[in-house]
Amino acid sequence: MLDGSRGPAAVSDTTVTEAVLAAAREHAARRPVRPALMDPAHELGYARFAEAVPAAATGLRRLGVRPGDVAAVHLGSACELALAVHAVSAAGAVPAPLPVDASVAALGAMMTETGARFLITGVDTAARSVVATERSYVRQVFSFGNVPGAIPFARLVEAGAPAVAPDPGPGPVAPADPLRDLALLLCDPPDGITHAERFADLYRLGGAIGLAEGDVLACSPFDVSQPTWIALIDLCLAHGAALAAVPEPGTDALLAAIGEHRASVAVVTPAKLRALVYDHARMPLPGVRLLVTGAPDPEVVQACRTRHGWTAATLG
Repeated sequence: MLDGSRGPAAVSDTTVTEAVLAAAREHAARRPVRPALMDPAHELGYARFAEAVPAAATGLRRLGVRPGDVAAVHLGSACELALAVHAVSAAGAVPAPLPVDASVAALGAMMTETGARFLITGVDTAARSVVATERSYVRQVFSFGNVPGAIPFARLVEAGAPAVAPDPGPGPVAPADPLRDLALLLCDPPDGITHAERFADLYRLGGAIGLAEGDVLACSPFDVSQPTWIALIDLCLAHGAALAAVPEPGTDALLAAIGEHRASVAVVTPAKLRALVYDHARMPLPGVRLLVTGAPDPEVVQACRTRHGWTAATLG
């Protein structure tokens, strides 16, 4: 489990995906029906995640994906994003998450810049990302849902069952092949994040949040960077918490998600914290911990506690 008590050196022999999968299996055994990730239209449980990721990874390898290949990932759903990123990683490839709202031209440029060889998309993003593949090196498209010309992700899972261990390759990889050490390849701005760096980010973020098993974390992807969004998903999977994804950037959507999912923790921007404190007379739940993405105004933090009984601290 990623509990913040161990540093990157202690887990240098594994990947984030292997650590998250191991933790998800433990949580699935104790809480088989409780969802881990929740979107407005999707729910993903620990057991489903732990079963689908290795099977999809095997399906990818059986369809020609090789270690070091780059996968463009263009998905708006937290549930689908978690499955795609970890299936790609488990297959030995490198996920390159693309901004959901990017234009066709920008998507094509990012796919070309990263050298992506295949794309994983969804029904709500395919209209742009599939067209963008015509301007890239992408030759295979996989999709959540029915997208013309794409191989459904569900078929990958079927093709990969039973899952098998990945091919270790020809041996130690030379330092000249940096893609083999990458956990994520970011596109906006361009940046490669290694497995050691991802573990360091997870421990830092995990220590700041202090998630416990059974917590529900409400957050909108509009309020955090892409690597932080993926890290929050991983922390919930690893710690037995649940992520309630807020599909819109406004405070009303956040409050609705907090009330609907009985959230105990929520991520907000400093501007959103101020709006919550002064624009809403009544909060849906008592005792919610707010994690602020920047330095909050101390007066706003104090007002948050005295007026609504919610605490606010910096996310880090």
